Amino acid sequence: MDIPVDGLVLQASGVLSDESSLTGESIHLNKETYEKCRSRQAEHEREQSKTQDPHDVPSPVLLSGT
Repeated sequence: MDIPVDGLVLQASGVLSDESSLTGESIHLNKETYEKCRSRQAEHEREQSKTQDPHDVPSPVLLSGT
């Protein structure tokens, strides 16, 4: 299913987004609510992980056409 407009995740369970049409990356990205994303970001910063992948923290943003 293509998303017709940009939006934010308000409630979710197992939402994945294929943003390859925008980024060229063929991986599916995890989408979570804003609160869960902020919590995961704080956790990630506390861990100070040496492997900092931009996809370590999920995003609440859904983009049109993905």
